[in-house]
Amino acid sequence: MSKRLVALILAILMALSLIPAALAEGEEEQPPQENPAETINENNGEEPAGNPAEGQETPAEEQSEPPMGDNYIEQIINDPNEWPKTMYVYTENGGTLNVRSEPMVRDGNVIGKLEYGAEVIVEGYVVINTDWSVIRYKKGPDGVGYVMNRFLVDKKPGKSSKQKEAEQRTRDLEQMNKELASAEIFDQPLMAVVRANRTSGWTNFRSGPSTAADKIGTLQDGHELKLIGQTKDWYQAVDLATGKTGYIHKNFITVMATPVPEEKQQLGRLNVNGAFTLQCRLPDGYKMQTINAMGSKIFATITPEDTQKPVLSLTIAFNELYSDVPRLNDLGEEDLKLLEETFTEMNDVEIGYRETAYGTKLLVARETGDDTDFVDILTVYRGYFIEFLMTPNPDAANQELTEAQIQMCVDFLSDLDFVEAN
Repeated sequence: MSKRLVALILAILMALSLIPAALAEGEEEQPPQENPAETINENNGEEPAGNPAEGQETPAEEQSEPPMGDNYIEQIINDPNEWPKTMYVYTENGGTLNVRSEPMVRDGNVIGKLEYGAEVIVEGYVVINTDWSVIRYKKGPDGVGYVMNRFLVDKKPGKSSKQKEAEQRTRDLEQMNKELASAEIFDQPLMAVVRANRTSGWTNFRSGPSTAADKIGTLQDGHELKLIGQTKDWYQAVDLATGKTGYIHKNFITVMATPVPEEKQQLGRLNVNGAFTLQCRLPDGYKMQTINAMGSKIFATITPEDTQKPVLSLTIAFNELYSDVPRLNDLGEEDLKLLEETFTEMNDVEIGYRETAYGTKLLVARETGDDTDFVDILTVYRGYFIEFLMTPNPDAANQELTEAQIQMCVDFLSDLDFVEAN
């Protein structure tokens, strides 16, 4: 083989060995692929998916195309002379934007947060991953970081949905304060009926005179309420079914005839934990016979004009053990059992529970026998024991108490008023 042929073969082999290296030098470096799931959470998971909530006003900036067009990044890439550039943070719901120490989502690399609409200086895009930009968001050597391009726009965005919700909340609270400033309490409660002028057949019962106030519940059309006060546009009412007090808009109420005022009788003055007067309205056909008020205790006998009706007695005494208990409703099961035992340990007594019109729990103890029948109704109010005893009239032909008579006692207790002294 001639030397010229050998040299030619060696030259061909060397050229072939250089082809892979030449191809490798000409390959475009691929940017690392970002996890789509992590990308969604780049603004702390506060950006909602899908359309705005139904009924929510959409700002003009959100009705058109996003401030950053589809070709915006390409324009920057094609014209690098645009850098550095002032841009603004834009998230659909006004959430914050994470600034990271590297152009990727990774635990522990968040070095700052930018508020919605914040102005930043964008130094340029990241060559290895054009979904990210290098920004300067504060002064000093530590003021450089990375953010995702899709949360940057070249025009200052309008108000976010979160900002508009906060402003609406402020307006609602201001309106509620105006309503409360006009509040008045009725001298006599008014009965009313819910008239829900809507296809659903119900309206909201709220904790305050505003649509921004929390909902206590919903009231069906035809539901009866006791109105105890009003503001300019709302009634304050007691739901007789639950005892809850709240507000309902006047548009959804039909007021019934004003109840005939009935004068209440003052039973006495208690001087424990601040003086207040106890007032009651006597059942029909009854009169107050005797009353004693001594310090923290009241005792009254309520006798019927008709000898066939039962005799009633009322005792109210302060009990230090229950000074922190607003109502009997607030006692736990163990405390209720102790109360029940005071009736059952000596006699065969049937125990039951009822509620006043305001939802206050009543313990009803009834003892029946061959020659006895009495009902003892007990409740707790702000540390006071209120006990109402009913026994058959000795002159009555029937010595057995009826369900209607027991309900009369419940109604009496529903109407007790504790009027604080001036």
